Amino acid sequence: MAERPLETVITLVLESCDPSLSEAHRELYPERVAEHIPFSLTLLYPWLPAADLSPGEIEQLRSFFARRPPLAFDLAEVAEFPGLVAYAVPRPDDDLRATMRALWALYPQCPPYGRPGSDPPPHATLGRYEGPTPITFEQARQRVEPLLPVRCVVMEATLMEEYEPDRMRVRDTFPFSG
Repeated sequence: MAERPLETVITLVLESCDPSLSEAHRELYPERVAEHIPFSLTLLYPWLPAADLSPGEIEQLRSFFARRPPLAFDLAEVAEFPGLVAYAVPRPDDDLRATMRALWALYPQCPPYGRPGSDPPPHATLGRYEGPTPITFEQARQRVEPLLPVRCVVMEATLMEEYEPDRMRVRDTFPFSG
């Protein structure tokens, strides 16, 4: 079986928004700790294969985010993609959706989650229902809802890259305007 290319993801790191919520994320989704993936909200996954990144692609991202204002929202409640994951819902999500859709339009060859034509809502995954440490929706709701709402003001987007399968690192950050 051929190995898959190492992946990249464009995300908003939310670790500093609230230490208690970040701790809850680590408890509910401990494999993310080993993978070096912080509590975050994905803007585009997968992006380009890590081996294919060029200085031009990085500059295109830098320019894209430099033209956009910081993103501000509250993580307001816990919801789910049934059978898959529990997540924190950002509200309002208009600016997030606009940013995500503009990024997807810039890279039509990289549809969100590899699904052409999809329009997934902004979400900050709290844990998975299957895998090494499965959780239930009720566990996520009971652990996280008492911490909500959490205000997030995000001043930069983050490009993370796999450096080996299922192990990520920050490749670059892209400040928003203002």
